[in-house]
Amino acid sequence: MTLLYTYAMQLTIKPETKAAEAFDIIIDYAVTHGASDVHIDPESGSLAVRMRIDGVLTHCVTVSSSLHTEMIARIKVLARLRPDIHLLAQDGRFSYAERSFGASVDMRVSIIPTHFGENAVIRILAGGRRTTNLSSLGFSPDDEAVVREALTRNQGMILVTGPTGSGKTSTMYAMLRELVREPLSIVTLEDPIEYAIEGIRQIAVDHRHGINFGNGLRSLVRQDPDVIMVGEIRDKETAQIATNIALTGHLIISTLHTSDALGSVTRLNDLGIDPYLVAHTLSVVIAQRLVRTLCIDCDGMGCSRCFQSGYRGRTIIAEVLEIDDELRAYIAARMPMVEISRHARLKGMISMRDHAAEKVEWGATTLEEVKRVLDL
Repeated sequence: MTLLYTYAMQLTIKPETKAAEAFDIIIDYAVTHGASDVHIDPESGSLAVRMRIDGVLTHCVTVSSSLHTEMIARIKVLARLRPDIHLLAQDGRFSYAERSFGASVDMRVSIIPTHFGENAVIRILAGGRRTTNLSSLGFSPDDEAVVREALTRNQGMILVTGPTGSGKTSTMYAMLRELVREPLSIVTLEDPIEYAIEGIRQIAVDHRHGINFGNGLRSLVRQDPDVIMVGEIRDKETAQIATNIALTGHLIISTLHTSDALGSVTRLNDLGIDPYLVAHTLSVVIAQRLVRTLCIDCDGMGCSRCFQSGYRGRTIIAEVLEIDDELRAYIAARMPMVEISRHARLKGMISMRDHAAEKVEWGATTLEEVKRVLDL
């Protein structure tokens, strides 16, 4: 469920402000305050600007509807979209010279027609300024040690699972940053490339030119890689190719959309991968969500730094499933998931709920926030 908060964002746009300047003010503010998305939503007689900060969509400011047409036109020009098309969806990308930091920030834009006019959503890609590493994500020490050990192997598959917006890409990039320090050939296949990492060859899926996850993976194998990161395993062809690559002396890092770690086993089976191959391919599965952390400046009471929300920043709650020899035997033998889950817990796997409870107990977040994210 998407929640809309109306915390005071301290952003004002004067009535006489021109559309181009208003757009610059909005984007500068969004980047400065760590927003991941900016929504420019036409309404009856006005234009609402909302920002997603720490995963929560927050109303930012309402401006005159007279700015709408020119603001959308500016976005189209920046993203090299057709300015004369108003009744079809358009997607694009552009780099924006953010004024506060003096740096170029990559942005992805989607424009779609609505009842009150064209709606624009801009995804802000942090690029090289994002320095998230494995230790800063929020794993427990034991779970982080399991992930680090899996990264030292020269073959197998590490999967990160969770719904959209659960931080899967950030976790994969954090793992790649650990590996780039080693003398390894690392290549990625992404849709799209969200952050550029020095020392890694990154390839974007391009459906217009016939590059998808399936045939792209086949081509990458011929590039003599040690490590391949695949943005997502979403179909049978990609699953089969990734599994075969992981069995032949390559480390695969990818994502799946499953609700928990053990769900990845079922999902791969559903995609046509034999349980024996699943058992001997998987190394580690990370299931995760992101919860907001209490603002350190006001201890959750609400202040200008957190827009009176009481929260600032996010941390992972996760369950990390390590595939040991006994678990491989269970998976290959098609044992019931209840038995596989029991063994995983006996071996020390902490569920997301238990990890979340620990973070509530430590005062990192609140029970209310955990319930919101985990739908408890």
